[in-house]
Amino acid sequence: MNRTALGFQFLPFLLCCTIHSFLYAEKVIVYDPVKGIIFVDKNEAEKQKKNTSSTSVAKKQKKSSSADLHIGRKKDPPELYFKSGLEYFKNGDYKNALKNFSYADSVAPSPQSMLWKAKTYRQMGDFDKMLFIMQQIIENFPDSDVADDALFELALHYQKIDDYERASLLYTRLTEQYPFGLLFSTGEELREIAREQKKLMRAELINLLSILGFSGDELTVNIRSFQKSNNMEITGSADQKTVQMIRTRHTEFLHEEQKQLLEQNKRKKSSVMLLGAAAVSVFILGMLILLRLKINTKKQHIAELRKIITDLDLSKL
Repeated sequence: MNRTALGFQFLPFLLCCTIHSFLYAEKVIVYDPVKGIIFVDKNEAEKQKKNTSSTSVAKKQKKSSSADLHIGRKKDPPELYFKSGLEYFKNGDYKNALKNFSYADSVAPSPQSMLWKAKTYRQMGDFDKMLFIMQQIIENFPDSDVADDALFELALHYQKIDDYERASLLYTRLTEQYPFGLLFSTGEELREIAREQKKLMRAELINLLSILGFSGDELTVNIRSFQKSNNMEITGSADQKTVQMIRTRHTEFLHEEQKQLLEQNKRKKSSVMLLGAAAVSVFILGMLILLRLKINTKKQHIAELRKIITDLDLSKL
């Protein structure tokens, strides 16, 4: 048998050995920055481990900053960042919450990420960015699950800054455009919340204006009268300037009322003190009169005793 024939005879055996070693070679799990979690041969992993010492890795990799959220995590889905953002938001870490929401929105833009990004800006006090994003959600995603939330957030913001007119219009739009809307975070009915907030704003204005002397049946008429009385533009609407002026006048009224009350208390205290002093004076005068009567009585008794003694002495003589 020649060598060629002998080689072909052992070829199946060599193939079986190769396949066996490939299938049954010991595998280990490693993390590859690009491929993610993969299986490799143990021997290959050891070689890679030797070739990638901490020094060489440090030279190859640039220093990461706090803004580099996805370094070494390219395979993480945007949903993971969104959930991480919610956890940071819940714990009050708004800086990291914003980073996670922003990255999730940049990878896979969604109205949900935009909503929570806007809420984070609100918590950080950046209301201009919050208003811009909320408006973008309403305009670009009117049929999304969070469009009603964005509209509610806008209405609530204007209510907080005393622009009751704009807040009321937005609440009305919310109840008409999204009659079955639910709050994304709690599931509450937005329609009921909106109606309740409108009632509260109206009741507050009626109460404040009534205290200030504007107590007609029509709220719009009362607002007009107040605006005229305070040299304001007469619109009859509860805009921000009007509501804030109503609050200012109400505060001044309370201060004046408190001042008058303090003066009344002072006068009452003075009156009580005068009455007390008069009572003490009358008491002292009465005591003096009684004392004088007692002294006179004693003097009379002494005079009588002296007379008796004198009479006794004369009788002895």
